[in-house]
Amino acid sequence: MKIGIYNRYWNTFGGGENYTGSVAEILSRDHEVELISIEPVDWSRLESRLHLDLSRCTMREWPNEPCERLSPRSSHYDLFVNSTYSSSLMPRAKKSALICYFPHRVDALSSMRGRAVQWVRELVRGSKRDLLRIGRRRGDVITPVAGVYDVEPDGRAWISAEAILMVAGAQSRPVRIPLWPEAYNGIEMIRLDGEELPWHMEGNILHVPCKPNDKRHSRLLSIFCKPVVMSELALSSDSRQLGACIDTRSLKWGSEGALKRHSPRDALRAYDRIISISNFTSEWIDRRWQLPSTELQPPIDTKLFGLDGPPAKEKIILTVGRFFAGGHNKKHHEIASAFIRLRQEGVIPDGWRLVFVGSRHREHQMHLDYFDRLTELCAGHPIDILPDLPFADLLTYYRKASIYWHGAGWGERVEQFPERFEHFGMTTCEAMACACVPVVFDAAGQREIVASEDLGFRYSTYEMLATQMGMLVNASPEMLAQIGERAQKSIERFARANFQARVREAFRGLAY
Repeated sequence: MKIGIYNRYWNTFGGGENYTGSVAEILSRDHEVELISIEPVDWSRLESRLHLDLSRCTMREWPNEPCERLSPRSSHYDLFVNSTYSSSLMPRAKKSALICYFPHRVDALSSMRGRAVQWVRELVRGSKRDLLRIGRRRGDVITPVAGVYDVEPDGRAWISAEAILMVAGAQSRPVRIPLWPEAYNGIEMIRLDGEELPWHMEGNILHVPCKPNDKRHSRLLSIFCKPVVMSELALSSDSRQLGACIDTRSLKWGSEGALKRHSPRDALRAYDRIISISNFTSEWIDRRWQLPSTELQPPIDTKLFGLDGPPAKEKIILTVGRFFAGGHNKKHHEIASAFIRLRQEGVIPDGWRLVFVGSRHREHQMHLDYFDRLTELCAGHPIDILPDLPFADLLTYYRKASIYWHGAGWGERVEQFPERFEHFGMTTCEAMACACVPVVFDAAGQREIVASEDLGFRYSTYEMLATQMGMLVNASPEMLAQIGERAQKSIERFARANFQARVREAFRGLAY
């Protein structure tokens, strides 16, 4: 089975990418898996940073385009998995799954905003007139979607190694597409709406059958070819990869303005399965989307974190999370301010250090400003900021730290902005797997990890935090070790060792 896994944010190297990469690693043991990005990715660095083995996967880069233009490309796969946050990409593969870290809003206001943005795009590109003109036509309309070169003056349109055409109006009739007489034809495979179908040539006409009683107004035809390069054969100066040549003279040849933009709700309902990362996420999927979901908690490599026997703990309070502004950021400023105040009030004695570890976001000035403000806030205090550490160094800090501190959601209201809370909490699990004592904000996914008082501490106010931290920094090493050991054992339920079985169960009926 050919599986495509689409994520726009591979380069953030975050928890979502770790989760998606782990799923890809499992699926690639049994299937042909292609990882899809919209920009160049240093895959070796990603594997090293997230401790993944993606050697059995292949990589493909899609153009950075809106969802409605990328949607047809999903028809190339037997199973299409979308793991992009807030995506409204309509799946066109035979089977599909949406990995949901947290459900985005699909209310009337967000839909109106999306339609307004799309309307402006169409006006700027001049495609609205094409859309109206195409809509008045009768009969089949063939619209190039991807992999099709511009129509030449005589009416020929070359396609490349992989091309997608939208066929509108054919319904249950076979698709017939004329090819240019005597031109090169390297067609090897045809897919119609993601399903590989038999095809044949009658003269210059490509014939593709359709399913009986297929009432869909438009379908996606994917053509896969063995291309040639005319310049390499010394036949012409044309250096393009040419797969076959369509004769548009007798066709109603549409434009990309005819591509339909589906509503976010329609796109969500089109997925065969929604896979949730936590109970917190599942509850909000039900509340926001009114759709069922299958829970698949992230894997934690407990064997890796548990190597070399009991860790030698130091007076380190560790917090791990990407440095970025807005959204569900990890509240680095709040944690730093609280640590400084706790030291000033004598709650945390000298000798303890706070250590921040995480990758830096550099794609927007607000993220750079966020990091700079944190650096200024921490200057002169026993606080270390360690961005973009290799995994081996992060692992060292997990093993040395006595306390793990997590603050996502601190100061936010969950009913109003649930996106700003920790949807699961992989770093909390990793720290607990290294026998750190967790001190986490009491909400959302963190409650599922620090599920009881004997596994760690949850706070909701500064006063609660001060009480908990004061007790921990003055506790004996034996007491901290006992709590850490209980926390460590509790993480076995998320162990990577049983993740393959959990993935197989979550994808039962789709890939297994």
